[in-house]
Amino acid sequence: MQKLVWRVKLVADFGDEAAETAVEVARIERNEFTVPEALGLSLSEGKRLTAAIQMEMVRAQAATMGERFRCCAHCGSTLSSKGYRSVTFQSLFGDVPLRVRRFANCQCREVADEPRSFSALTLERGIAPELAYVTAKFAALAPFAKVADLLAELLPVGGAVNAGTVRNGTRRVGEHIARLRPEEVADPDIDAVTPAVVIGLDGGYLRSRHRRPERNFEVLAGKGAQSRWVLVDRI
Repeated sequence: MQKLVWRVKLVADFGDEAAETAVEVARIERNEFTVPEALGLSLSEGKRLTAAIQMEMVRAQAATMGERFRCCAHCGSTLSSKGYRSVTFQSLFGDVPLRVRRFANCQCREVADEPRSFSALTLERGIAPELAYVTAKFAALAPFAKVADLLAELLPVGGAVNAGTVRNGTRRVGEHIARLRPEEVADPDIDAVTPAVVIGLDGGYLRSRHRRPERNFEVLAGKGAQSRWVLVDRI
């Protein structure tokens, strides 16, 4: 049986000075006669495709940004290299390992107020803003472990692989938002002890008066109060 083949190529065009480069990021094969279940991309193919595109784009952008720091922005002199550093850029579309060059500070200025390599621009500890946003958003709606499972199921994400990672990432986003205050307002102390928030929970099972296949279900009710008790009742 004849096979149909799709080759997905990523073409990079950096302007007139550099020639276009094409990289094959995916190869997808299907039989000539396709069943409805095989139409389009599968989940695993979609994850591999987006991860491959992300890796090629991030590495090309990191190399371009690295060239930006080769010369001093003030006097134009070439900076001496301090070797390389290995960093990992975490995103919704997979982790991208990078090897970036570090540069020494220029002698024309006593205090360096600009980063000297891409590794200094690790975007909130090497985490893409999209990953931090999606993780914090869903962590506010579901348990941390469920969020990690959901992201890992749908995306080639590598930065939210367990409940602890989701919790820590959500906390960092919360700390950043808490500091978004007017200049005249002091920053809050994120380590200060706050009053306990007590939640009362109650629940019960409602059973059907009919036999199976009728289903039973559980009803939960909760109420928050500024008191020192917590009621959890299961029937």
